[in-house]
Amino acid sequence: MTVKKIKKDIYWVGAIDWDRRLFDELIPLPEGTSYNAYLIKGQEKTALIDTVDPTKEDDLLDNLDDLGIEHLDYIVVNHAEQDHSGAIPLMLELYSKAKIVTNEKCKKMLMEHLLIKEDRIITVNDNDTLSLGGKTLKFIFTPWVHWPETLLTYLEEDKILFSCDLFGAHLAESNLWVDDESKVYFAAKRYYAEIMMPFRNNIKKHLERLKELEIKTIAPSHGQIYSHPEFILSAYREWISDEVE
Repeated sequence: MTVKKIKKDIYWVGAIDWDRRLFDELIPLPEGTSYNAYLIKGQEKTALIDTVDPTKEDDLLDNLDDLGIEHLDYIVVNHAEQDHSGAIPLMLELYSKAKIVTNEKCKKMLMEHLLIKEDRIITVNDNDTLSLGGKTLKFIFTPWVHWPETLLTYLEEDKILFSCDLFGAHLAESNLWVDDESKVYFAAKRYYAEIMMPFRNNIKKHLERLKELEIKTIAPSHGQIYSHPEFILSAYREWISDEVE
């Protein structure tokens, strides 16, 4: 899949892994997966939301090249797991002035596991914002969904929630947008059961916080983008309920 435009100055630049059949050496991937990275071009700054698995870093580079991205200001890291962060070292090498933006816990993980230098990292707090010029990123900490450092990024002006692994689904699809809700429902349910269910009580609290936001689009780290967010929000409310069927 090549670059996909989400809205003006907002692009999907990730990678589709059609052939992967096992995740974390444990989770079956009957329909492959995707590593979703997103580029946001503000009037003053440009930000990349997450990177991709290191096996697919060439795809990310090709997409950025197709967009003519010669300068990158920020790499927002929502999650330190390698399918999100694996291409960071290469990105920092190629974009020598880019800074990572993340929280303190994720900063420590990146420094320890990827040997990222501290002076390349900007740390933010829960509910902090970062202006790109006409586009504002708000950071929402969601610890233990499903790692201790996870966070979400909300693009205020466009009302897009970049939801990290929350609301994700392991699906390799050519279409960027959810176009078969039945198929996505079962893939997302399987993803929830295999990855998110142990953190059900944490998710309950975080879903309450998300009610404060006006969300028009949910862009997860795996699977397709939700143009009708209530579909997946409603499904999650069902799955975390004490009365789930």
